[in-house]
Amino acid sequence: YTARVILEELCNRLGVNRRGNLHEMSEACITALRGSGRIILVDEAENLPYRALETLRRIHDKSGVGIVLAGMPRLILNLKGKRGEYKQLYSRVGFALPMGDSLPEADIQEIARSLLPEIEGDDIRQALFTACKGNARRLFKYLRGVSRASQLSGQPVDVGMINEFSKMLIN
Repeated sequence: YTARVILEELCNRLGVNRRGNLHEMSEACITALRGSGRIILVDEAENLPYRALETLRRIHDKSGVGIVLAGMPRLILNLKGKRGEYKQLYSRVGFALPMGDSLPEADIQEIARSLLPEIEGDDIRQALFTACKGNARRLFKYLRGVSRASQLSGQPVDVGMINEFSKMLIN
């Protein structure tokens, strides 16, 4: 993703003109965001080049919006620079929050409960937690898969359906 792609996407989401040069698009975003109380969330931010990160920094500085960059550990290195040369960029980082490799069981069960409220029974939520091993991405695959299987079969989700779906997923 280039700075232009980031700005075009942001302009699109904000409903502002996405034409013009980088400065014009940045200014349009800054104007739309100033005082809005919004937060910009960027997933897979470790894939952003320096210029895109610097563009986001500028939007933050001039509009006052918060920015959350989610990504792999390499993101911290990208924010600092190979030789620590990106001090202006990295100095804006409030904190880095390592998320670990898994979520607690209560979080996984709450996600499952909120996304598939028709799932009843702790045994089913326990089976989902065990199957996904606390991994949110795997949980979403399971929820999507067992929901679809339930719709196709006309049967409610049960532990057997989760176990069958486990056999199809690649670990």
